[in-house]
Amino acid sequence: MCHSISLQKGLRVLVVDNDFDSCVLLMVLFAEYGVKTTTAICATQALDIIQQAPPDLLISEIMLPDDDGYSFIRKVKAWEKTYGVEIPAIALTVCVKESDRLHALAAGFCRYLVKPINVDELIATIAHITGQGMSAKACC
Repeated sequence: MCHSISLQKGLRVLVVDNDFDSCVLLMVLFAEYGVKTTTAICATQALDIIQQAPPDLLISEIMLPDDDGYSFIRKVKAWEKTYGVEIPAIALTVCVKESDRLHALAAGFCRYLVKPINVDELIATIAHITGQGMSAKACC
């Protein structure tokens, strides 16, 4: 893992994934960086969380049990417009086709990453979209 990238301690991330292992992996990973992680197993639960306490960042699977990630992110973007909030969103998914990537970006995700998780890429992506730079050390 490239430890020269730092994330803001206290960054609030909502992970939406019905795969328990993916949620646990991200919670453990983010805890190392001081990131506060909340998880949801479906779009409905995630929307409730967002409405109560909008996170600084959203990471969502595309394949969700109650709604697909494309429809979910469109609902999030509509909510953002209503309340004047902006939540950057990363699709982190098992969907690997180029058409899936294009559909996700068009729907409102700002980045598209595929599983299995490349930790360095994920952390660098989060640092970039949340406006956090590299620390003084060069990245490995």
